[in-house]
Amino acid sequence: MKVSVIVPVFNPGSNIDDCIRSLLHQSMPRHDYEVIFVDDGSTDGSARRLRWLARRQRNVRFAQIPNSGWPGRPRNVGIDMARGEYVYLVDNDDWIGHEALERMVAMADADQADVLTGKVVGQGKSVARAIFRRNRSHVTVDWAPLLSLLSPHKLYRRSFLDAHRIRFPEGHYRLEDHNFVMRCYFAADSISILADYPCYHWVLRDLEVNASTKRFDVPDYYGRVGEILDIVAANTEPGEERDALQASWYTSKLLARVGGQAYLERPDDYRIELYEEIRRMSAQRFGPAFDARLPFNLRVRAQLLRDGRFDDLLTLARRESALEPKISNLAVREHATTPGTLRITFRARLSGTGPAGGGPLAFTPEGETLRWVVPDGLALTDEQRDATSALAAGASTQVILRHPVDAVEYLLPAKTTTKLVAVPDSDGHVRVQATVRATLDPAVAAGGGPLPPGDWDLDVRLVIAGFHATAPVPDGKLRITPDGRAIRRPKAPVRPGRRLRARTAGRLRRRLRSR
Repeated sequence: MKVSVIVPVFNPGSNIDDCIRSLLHQSMPRHDYEVIFVDDGSTDGSARRLRWLARRQRNVRFAQIPNSGWPGRPRNVGIDMARGEYVYLVDNDDWIGHEALERMVAMADADQADVLTGKVVGQGKSVARAIFRRNRSHVTVDWAPLLSLLSPHKLYRRSFLDAHRIRFPEGHYRLEDHNFVMRCYFAADSISILADYPCYHWVLRDLEVNASTKRFDVPDYYGRVGEILDIVAANTEPGEERDALQASWYTSKLLARVGGQAYLERPDDYRIELYEEIRRMSAQRFGPAFDARLPFNLRVRAQLLRDGRFDDLLTLARRESALEPKISNLAVREHATTPGTLRITFRARLSGTGPAGGGPLAFTPEGETLRWVVPDGLALTDEQRDATSALAAGASTQVILRHPVDAVEYLLPAKTTTKLVAVPDSDGHVRVQATVRATLDPAVAAGGGPLPPGDWDLDVRLVIAGFHATAPVPDGKLRITPDGRAIRRPKAPVRPGRRLRARTAGRLRRRLRSR
């Protein structure tokens, strides 16, 4: 038995259909893998359905346990039941690619990997992209992108989990996945990333049945964050490595929660509760010395948090949330010496949208210094506005090839150059203009592998001094032909019949009035 797929189940209803279908129709022979469904006290009939399925499918097994209220316990039961050389963790409302098991096991065998992450596709969810730029073998925790995706949906060598006695915390335990994965990362001799095939489709379902998206107990949640930081501390020496790792949670679980659109959409009382707990934990765990590890915008956010300036954090969040890339001068041309490969160039800048958008992200030159032009109502010192060092590195971009139907994304190789351009009708302000040059080679665009034929869209993520936004590239419609060539997708013709529909609607209105 090569791999055991473990699925914790609780009241999924029909959302489990795609999961079951994808697990039963793998390219791997059925005698090489098993699927273990562990029902956590479902009340919607799922247990009866899965018990029936296990009787009819020789590689499906089923267990039912009293409701534990969280996925840690059913995952542990499944791991203990597993007979495969590897275990792969799948949630009951997600699904996996047809070749996922075969490809992941082959790579894990070749790399002798203890942990392997197959490419995760976010469907309604945001998934880090840099981790899946290409296949990687023998990475360690000091490779920064590794910590950008700590979801549990990975392949683990079962003997490795047993040897190190690694299991999930049980009961109602927030961030149980971070706890489990980080202990795996520190114990592993070899970690691999499979980027050239979409293995795991992570689907956002009904918010009311997805416990992880509900309003959470703030002190309990940040107590769990503290436990993760303690795991990092227990496995590292004081100094550079520990600080670099712990800064990941500082940015993602603390500073990120007091900014951005999600923070603005929280109820007032919840927003204040988050702010107070995050401020307390930041003061306890992260001092001003960590600011050097932060991008410019988060340094400002961290300072406002330390100073207790709640209203100013909201002002900053509104400004950041209004930013979006403005794209111009798009050109798509075939590579001069490599037929079927495209060269893509465009210009990009960040600007605020809407009545409160604030216009372009702008800076004021003062001698050799560039200071951020802050939004109205936000008071910062000249030192806090100094973005000179942040702008010295220029802008960074991700040029993203996105499938318009199944949301699969791949990063294209791109180079970005920047220059400062005067803002029209301003008091000497300048903005950053990025010129982006990307290459689409269908033979290697899928994380190092060939890109499947079909239609694809271009998106761009633009980052300037830590301020960032992602948007589609206008007219960035591309197509991979069956013979593996990339072309610009023809614009869809305007469909005739608009006047006919208008006449039909008019007749319908007259008929209704006559009644």
